[in-house]
Amino acid sequence: MSNPRFIPERYCTFSPQLAATVGLEEAVLLQGLSNQLASNANTILIAALAEEFPFWNHVRIGQLLQRIVDLGILHARPSHDPLVWRIVDRPIEAARKRAPVQAWAPSEHLIDLLNLNHGLTRSYILDQLKSFEPSGDRKTLDTRFRHHVLSHWRQQQKHPAFEIKEPARFDNAWQPSLDAKEILARTEMASEFIESIRPEFILYWKERGGAPKDVNSKFIQFARQRWARHENSLQHSTVPERLKPDWIPNAAVYETLQLSGISQDFADTVLREFTVYWVDSNEVHTSWNAKFLQHVKYQWQRQQEQMSGRSETGGGTGPADRTKDRSISDDLSDTSWAG
Repeated sequence: MSNPRFIPERYCTFSPQLAATVGLEEAVLLQGLSNQLASNANTILIAALAEEFPFWNHVRIGQLLQRIVDLGILHARPSHDPLVWRIVDRPIEAARKRAPVQAWAPSEHLIDLLNLNHGLTRSYILDQLKSFEPSGDRKTLDTRFRHHVLSHWRQQQKHPAFEIKEPARFDNAWQPSLDAKEILARTEMASEFIESIRPEFILYWKERGGAPKDVNSKFIQFARQRWARHENSLQHSTVPERLKPDWIPNAAVYETLQLSGISQDFADTVLREFTVYWVDSNEVHTSWNAKFLQHVKYQWQRQQEQMSGRSETGGGTGPADRTKDRSISDDLSDTSWAG
């Protein structure tokens, strides 16, 4: 059984070093020009080149010829017939001698990678070959050249993104960032309060091994929790206090009483005796509003019972129920309403 021939045509050869320097298509065309000029030293026939390289049309061959001329490798120009070029100077051997000494060039893949990831232009990348030494293992040249280009670019740009900042020290002198302080200030959080909770925050994280990566976000969350607790404590104190002589209940007390059918006018009539009693007692409580609410409801119920008794008997309450018929000692000793 004979071996099949997958590539029956002849091979197209070219110099890899020359292709890396001037381009793949140009290197292939130069090889064809060498063959043609060997027999016809002064004329380049486009039709013959198109026959030798059928994957190019006449227009593309003309473009490649012009590029080779522009690179200074070939001295030629079209004649009156655009399919025939005339040699002005003997080129091929001289062109190879004039080829750049730097034979190595970065791969197209590396150039595309640097362009996509960093926005570097092709001309800028190739310009760095002047300061690059392509010695050593050729397999690692692309990687080394990439580091070389990026290092030069970063030094030139001095972009803040490439600066490695030393992490802020997390000790007793640590302060939240200006951005964190600005965010907290928008919530009308006092700067004195922020400063007061800072030592507690530092101690909390130092006991856990150090500051978290998002330390400023953590501080904002911590400060908001403490501020909410602080605001709530101002409205609902948990510290027992003595009643002040000028104390008055807040509006919520009157609103609650109205829901029970008790007017504010009635509550105000018993406010004075409530204040005098508890100021003299010198006792402390955590919520005088709740205490007063309880007192008003007791007095209201007592009044309603007295009024109900008068209507049932038709002649009023008994002597024991009328305040004017009770002795002063009885009134002073009756503290059931204060409970």
